[in-house]
Amino acid sequence: MADFRSALNNIFTSFRAAMVSMIPYLFFRSAWIIFIVLNNKLNLVPYDAIRSIDTAILLIFPILLTCTLAYHLSFHFSEERFMVTSISVTMFFLFSGFITHSGEILTISDAFVLDDAIFIPVVVCVGCYLIQKHLKYRLIKSNVVNPIVESAVNGLIPHSLIFLLLIALYYLIGLSSTDFFVQFIANLPTGVQAYFHTLIIHITWLLGIHGASAFYTFFDYSFVSDIYVSNIPFNTFFDVFVIYGGSGSTWALIFAILLFSNMKIARTLAKISIPFAVINVNELLVYGLPIIFNPILAIPFLLVPLFNQLFAQVFIEFLNIVSVRDAIEWVTPSFVDGYLLTGGDPKALVLQIITLLIDILIYMPFVHRYSQNSNDSLLDTLLQKMRFSHSIPEKKEVSMADMHDEVVEQHERLNRSLREILAGDLKMYYQPQFDAKSLSMVGAESLLRLETEKVLYLPTFIEHFEKAKIAQYIDKWVVEAVEKDLHTAPIFYNYPIKISLNLNMDSISDSNLIEFIIERLSGYPLVFEVTETVYAHNIDLVNRSSRKLREAGFEVAIDDFGTGYSCLSMLSSLEADIIKLDHNFLRQARDNKGSKLYCSMVSTLKSLGFVVVAEGVETEEELNFVQSCGVDLVQGFYFSKALSVDQLTHYFNEVNSPVNGVTQ
Repeated sequence: MADFRSALNNIFTSFRAAMVSMIPYLFFRSAWIIFIVLNNKLNLVPYDAIRSIDTAILLIFPILLTCTLAYHLSFHFSEERFMVTSISVTMFFLFSGFITHSGEILTISDAFVLDDAIFIPVVVCVGCYLIQKHLKYRLIKSNVVNPIVESAVNGLIPHSLIFLLLIALYYLIGLSSTDFFVQFIANLPTGVQAYFHTLIIHITWLLGIHGASAFYTFFDYSFVSDIYVSNIPFNTFFDVFVIYGGSGSTWALIFAILLFSNMKIARTLAKISIPFAVINVNELLVYGLPIIFNPILAIPFLLVPLFNQLFAQVFIEFLNIVSVRDAIEWVTPSFVDGYLLTGGDPKALVLQIITLLIDILIYMPFVHRYSQNSNDSLLDTLLQKMRFSHSIPEKKEVSMADMHDEVVEQHERLNRSLREILAGDLKMYYQPQFDAKSLSMVGAESLLRLETEKVLYLPTFIEHFEKAKIAQYIDKWVVEAVEKDLHTAPIFYNYPIKISLNLNMDSISDSNLIEFIIERLSGYPLVFEVTETVYAHNIDLVNRSSRKLREAGFEVAIDDFGTGYSCLSMLSSLEADIIKLDHNFLRQARDNKGSKLYCSMVSTLKSLGFVVVAEGVETEEELNFVQSCGVDLVQGFYFSKALSVDQLTHYFNEVNSPVNGVTQ
């Protein structure tokens, strides 16, 4: 059951990501529709001259949807992207009927294929994932060939099975019939058919399929020209009084977002959608936000048009609003269409205004809930709380980018972490570092803590931030907090205390943040720590940033050295000044072999010119041991836990006072 939920979540996530990826196309398509409308009015260019472009733009959509959906599905199911995308496109052309054969000529069909553009990539990707998971046989079992060739050859079996599966599925689909359901709806009274029309159109929109196109392809729509209320045909009634700016009442959604949402991406899309909503084109907002497969916004998207239909029907009958025209073009702007339809009857305008206001109120709680559950919204609030004065490149869809099987779980963990930070206060604490010979305090490692209701917690949330690729937000806050302490804490501006700051992978690779650090902290005695794990896996990238920091006068330390990723050949190429031996390395030094290895490592590192720090010193025995090995600095609970700035000042005065036999 958990695997099924995970697969379903991956499909939904992939679909939303695919829709966002198609925003440039949707923007161009919407802009093209505006051009066509203006051209029809102004006759700027003969329609025959642009008809081929118009046709191409329409026909490319299902192919583009197939490609992007397959691409994102392959990512979330950890499949080879090019293979899955290419096989999905091939299967789409084979099974959808998009290309038909007539005599010796291949022609592009105008048949409805959007359902195939969604169905086929899902079957291909999920099918490949399940087959390769359970079918252990491989045509090539060794790594003696090019990995691309190996992947292609080993993909022959699952792809062949997928081909056979699609043949069987399309054969069964061909045998099945929806005629009963279609005929059932067709035999209903016009008024009931009208509500099914509205409901089915909006449900298909939520599945990523153009609602009107789907309905008019599969259902009998002859009733739409029948008189529905007063003397107004249903299709005209639907366009003028049910949907405002597009399906789901796009205008209401736009206003609800602008009034009640603090999501930057949603507000931006809403603003961009305004000129298109004027002519009732809503794809940019529906696909881009997206409404599709969105469990929160799907509710008002269905509820609003059904309410509008009932409310307008009662209002028109009660106030006897009549039409003076047979039809209104679907691209006619809202309110203008009501004015033209009724010959300027003010009751029609009142109806439209009241309806739109109620629609906004219906959308309001759902938009608010959607914003609250969004990582973007929580991040924006966090950024404001931390008062970041310089921008960092925003990582949109942060909770989706690196998720696979745990996509939803990671999303929830990140949200919980964000809420924990917002509910508490981030504080800077410092753990003292000592000269190994004189035992005088010479430095301090800055450590982040979260204070909630006077209780301090370790920053466990950083792990979730790192997975979501947004940990540099925290590092930037730490830089600013340390800078503030450097200016305000006497211990730092009166004594040459070196402060160490940790940088995660995203921070060390962010050139803008490195430049920010150099600009803000140049001239201070600072050490920037990068974990050995990060360095070992990204040595060239980390070296570039480390070189910049060292050229600016800072020192660079390799933290947690000896955790299992150490490579002695790497030491000669490190752009670093300090090596911090991991506390686990010290724990392993309790036996004879471990102690010899520890002392040997210290000797090797010092011969290479590194300053060596012994981390995790907790007992006097361990202190005596690391001193005997010749380390330069020591740090650990034997001396002190992490302290606030005030506590650190008091501690410094105690340990460095003449009473204790040590002077600064």
